[in-house]
Amino acid sequence: MHKSDFTNYLYSTNAEGSGKATSYIRALDLVSEMLSVESYEFPDCINIWLIESVDRIHELQDFVIREAKKGKSSPWVSDSIPVSYLRDGFCSAALSSYQEFIIEHQHTKAQLETFESHTGDESELAPKLERKLNYPKWLLEGLEPKEGRDVVRAVKTRLDQRAFSNIVFKNYNSTCCITGLDISSVNRASHIIGWADPQGKKIRLEPRNGLCLSATYDAAFDKHLISLDDDYRIILSKEIKDHYSSQSVQAYFRSKEGDAITLPDSYLPKPEYLEVHRSKGVF
Repeated sequence: MHKSDFTNYLYSTNAEGSGKATSYIRALDLVSEMLSVESYEFPDCINIWLIESVDRIHELQDFVIREAKKGKSSPWVSDSIPVSYLRDGFCSAALSSYQEFIIEHQHTKAQLETFESHTGDESELAPKLERKLNYPKWLLEGLEPKEGRDVVRAVKTRLDQRAFSNIVFKNYNSTCCITGLDISSVNRASHIIGWADPQGKKIRLEPRNGLCLSATYDAAFDKHLISLDDDYRIILSKEIKDHYSSQSVQAYFRSKEGDAITLPDSYLPKPEYLEVHRSKGVF
């Protein structure tokens, strides 16, 4: 159930390339093969991609570490299963990474479900989206307390950014509100008041602080080259008007001036946030 999601997770969090992702996916598939040979007390883990309990995966990881110490006497060592994956710790490391993925996957899934199920006042949603990230102590072993806190803080920031993106895409049906482009891979969840802006600290997850924009318009919006007026019509900064006159600028920007964006059914961009955005540019 989680194999494709875990693969995407590994590629998105592995800045060094695809090597680790490929090895970890292979390692977990091999764990399933090993358990098919001899399941011990883990018959429920033979299809490892169906396990959603972090505690259960942690128990399996501890057992894998002990089993690796048996060397060639382990029934898991055979011609069809490369011994290096078990012996050199790839299976254990992959199980540790899989635990991290499950925690993070469940965290962002809960945030999206909170958004989808919310029926009260729209202003009451943002606080509900703020969730504590609970990382088990064993995943932080070997780190100093401060380092552990820094790790959790960095992960939570990444997850909150992902949750915001998921929520905005859901709200706008994954469609750019300026162009109507519905190719998710080239669209972005744009903050009206930026993530790093002190004014936006309490509304980072609020869908009313978001727009779905294709990459070019996301970049222009982020640099305050374009914005929206109170009627949700596109306005251009004086920088574009005074300094750029090429045909591409005409096609991408000047031709859009005054056009109203396509609005979602709920969680419309909040006028107060748009006012802050306009104040950052020269309009």
